[in-house]
Amino acid sequence: MASICASFQGLSLGASASSKARAPVSFSSSIRGSPVVAFTRKAAPTRAATFVVYAAQNSLKRIRTSEKARMYNKSLKSEMTTRSKKAFVEMDGLVKAGAKSEDEFKKAELLIAEAFGVIDSSIFKGVIHKNTADRKKSKLARYKTRALQELGLYTVA
Repeated sequence: MASICASFQGLSLGASASSKARAPVSFSSSIRGSPVVAFTRKAAPTRAATFVVYAAQNSLKRIRTSEKARMYNKSLKSEMTTRSKKAFVEMDGLVKAGAKSEDEFKKAELLIAEAFGVIDSSIFKGVIHKNTADRKKSKLARYKTRALQELGLYTVA
C-alpha cells in the first residue's frame, strides 16, 4: 500500500500546489472540470533509442514510390503515343501525296514497327494491360490497311 501512495504522492487536483523545477505532465482525463497534473522527475538516460517505424513513415514512402512509378509510366505512355502519332502522320502524308506503290510505305512500316516495340515493352513492364496493347497495335495495322485500300494498292480478299 505504501508503494501505491508513494506513486500518487506527486498528484494534485486543480492548479499546481508548488512550483518546483519538475516538468508537469498533464493527463487528458479530468475530475470535476479540474485537470489532473502529475509532476515527475526527469528520467535517467537509458539505452540508445530504438528505431521505431510509424505508420506515417510507411505512407510517406508509399507516396514517394508511387510518384516515381507514375512518372515512369507516364513517360512510357507518352512514348507510345508519340511513336503511334508519327506513324499516323506518315501514313496520312502518303495518302495525301497519292503514293503509287507499297514500297513508298517502307518508312511508315518502320515507324509502325517502332511503335509495336514500345507497346510490347510497356506490356512487359506492367504499364498497360495486354488487351490495351493489342487494341493499340490493331489500330495501327487497320490504319495502314485502310490507307492502302484508299490508294487502291490493297484489295480485301
